[in-house]
Amino acid sequence: MTSPQRAARPRRSGLWTALALAAALLPSVPAAAAGMDCAKAASPVEKTICADPALREADRAMADAFSDLLSALPEKDKADARAAQRTWLAARNACPDAACLKARHAERLAALEKARAAARQAWLDERARLRAVLGWPDACEQSYQEMVSPQGLDIPVLSPGVERFALDGERALYCVQCDQAAYQATYVAVLQDAPGKAGTLLRFPTVADSDAPSRPEPQEDLVGDLDFDAKAGTLTVLTKGRGLADCGVRAVYAFPPEGGVAVREIRVRQCPRAPKGYVPPERWPLLRTR
Repeated sequence: MTSPQRAARPRRSGLWTALALAAALLPSVPAAAAGMDCAKAASPVEKTICADPALREADRAMADAFSDLLSALPEKDKADARAAQRTWLAARNACPDAACLKARHAERLAALEKARAAARQAWLDERARLRAVLGWPDACEQSYQEMVSPQGLDIPVLSPGVERFALDGERALYCVQCDQAAYQATYVAVLQDAPGKAGTLLRFPTVADSDAPSRPEPQEDLVGDLDFDAKAGTLTVLTKGRGLADCGVRAVYAFPPEGGVAVREIRVRQCPRAPKGYVPPERWPLLRTR
């Protein structure tokens, strides 16, 4: 089996087809909005839209754009966006004819696309602000920018791609997304001793290949699903050997006051040739780390 670390962070050259498929599988991509249900059309405006294929398509495109905007906005801004949409619907429903409806839909679609572009840029600006302080590696940032670039995978930007977890005192752990493959992401982690201070890039002892487990070696990349336990102050990393998540590596890390990373446990399960009964990762065989 290919190492999950290598499989989860493919090189860019020659792999755009596979990566485009991975982007299509991302759970963060919002499902398309349905637009108007013409089977339930009742008002004159609704009947006019449903009778005109061009208007039906314009209504669907507008509904999709509104759904995309809501996905891209921070939670605090969504109520205002919904209120603006209701205001627009009231104006649209006052239209006397199809020409007016086409003009209103075109105007709204342009406004929604502009608002989504602004939300996207705001997330990218926030990421840049955090990086200026924390200073994660160039390779991670280059990979991320290729992932979200319209000339690359064009994966929607729905957050800065940076999660902050409070540790003891003023310390904080930042997990920074670098890449995304079909079923798991790649991150780096930065430790900040106090607000405003530069970050320290952390290295995590792990097993590179679940089918050939060996002594854990420090790695900068965190590959897989991350789960931070705020009460215990630990980070669990589940690196899937394959999409079924029936094999791979599950590691639990702590962050002692003196700095660095401490391994709480590492569990490894080799990938069976044929799927067998599901075993929860927390019950996979424990790897001796000393």
